[in-house]
Amino acid sequence: MPQVFRIALIVLLLLNISCLDDGTDCGSSGSQYIDVQGVSGTNVAIGNSFSDFDTLSVGASVGFANFGIRVTPEVVFSNEATASKGGFQAFACSPVPPQPTEEIAEIAVFSSADYSQSSSDKVFLARDTLNSIVKIYDPYSGRIVGLPDFFVEDDIVASDQPITLQLISAPLAVTEQQFTVHYRLENGEFYQFTTELIKITP
Repeated sequence: MPQVFRIALIVLLLLNISCLDDGTDCGSSGSQYIDVQGVSGTNVAIGNSFSDFDTLSVGASVGFANFGIRVTPEVVFSNEATASKGGFQAFACSPVPPQPTEEIAEIAVFSSADYSQSSSDKVFLARDTLNSIVKIYDPYSGRIVGLPDFFVEDDIVASDQPITLQLISAPLAVTEQQFTVHYRLENGEFYQFTTELIKITP
């Protein structure tokens, strides 16, 4: 076997061993990060799971137990090396999945009209925050908790996965609502959206 061919074969073997295509070892230069640049949201009717939902049209009627607000981060995926050096690079092996680098500081839900509860005398006035009667499903962490409890922990990452918000208190009567959701990151970025008008039934 010629010496040159033997050297080339060894080099190829070393490359294959050092860079297995399992998506876990491409070196730090191949890492990507998630950059949140906005959020959008829509009213949904949730079925048996948080992945089973139907988008609701304007003015649709839905029972409070099935109602949800689907919060979708609008993100770009950036290569850390590209962002810091201004150039593009190619890598021989598959990169790891894009990783969150930003943290969520606050999510707040506000009502457009008074929200009277069937189980309490407390009435949330228009433009009040409803956080105390909202639960959140965050698929990145797998947590389903009350919105205030969600922020008890530190280092809540801002992933590219949609988040689902749900009311946990039935209205006293049918109520027409538009919800405004605030989404603020630890780095000071702030985004918001307002849902379409919806009818929520007890």
